[in-house]
Amino acid sequence: MFNKKITFCATDKGMLDIWPHPQPASRVIPEEYKKLKRHIDNNLHAPTVKTCIPFLDSLTMGYIIPFDQDYVVDPVENDFSVIPANKEDEQFGYHRKAQLPAKWHKVTGENAGKFVNKWLIKTPPGYSCLFIHPMNRLEERFKIIEGVVDTDNYVNVINFPFILKKRDKQFLIKKGEPMVQVIPFKRESFKMWSGFYMEKLHGKTINILNSEWVDRYKKMFWSKKNFK
Repeated sequence: MFNKKITFCATDKGMLDIWPHPQPASRVIPEEYKKLKRHIDNNLHAPTVKTCIPFLDSLTMGYIIPFDQDYVVDPVENDFSVIPANKEDEQFGYHRKAQLPAKWHKVTGENAGKFVNKWLIKTPPGYSCLFIHPMNRLEERFKIIEGVVDTDNYVNVINFPFILKKRDKQFLIKKGEPMVQVIPFKRESFKMWSGFYMEKLHGKTINILNSEWVDRYKKMFWSKKNFK
């Protein structure tokens, strides 16, 4: 079943027992999701997001790279600084606002930040990685800027630019918190078509959804995704 392998290699062998390792996203599901009940007041007709399989799929898709240490983020006027727990560790950089689209400047201030990643990533031939802010995790402090890298050929440190959202006071990012979600995918060519909707297939789907079955999407439409 698991005939494809993604490899995460630490850039410093001496830190293997110190840095938190990347994990399948399914192992770091947010606590607020785990604590959520499936239905409001046990009413089967009032489901919560915990019954939504697409929501869960997004949480468990791919892998999570965690922060390697604590970071103190200190907003200063229209800028900010990031101080790592290890003061000698150069784990932070900047992108000046001139490097970014003009419409972003009101959000970024003078600079966008850049977290330095400690892991080299290698995927099988023909596979790339999508790097995104961890999905469906409400994060009010910062936002990772997404990107795609052809990690089958490019085996190098991949850093993660971000936009600072919380600018009113200093805050702490704790070691082990999710930093970025990594989703490997096969590079394939697509051709788009648009036109009148597929009445027969759509009708079949609607008939199933209108049935009385519980978890009908999971039972009738869903395919399990495996990231180990």
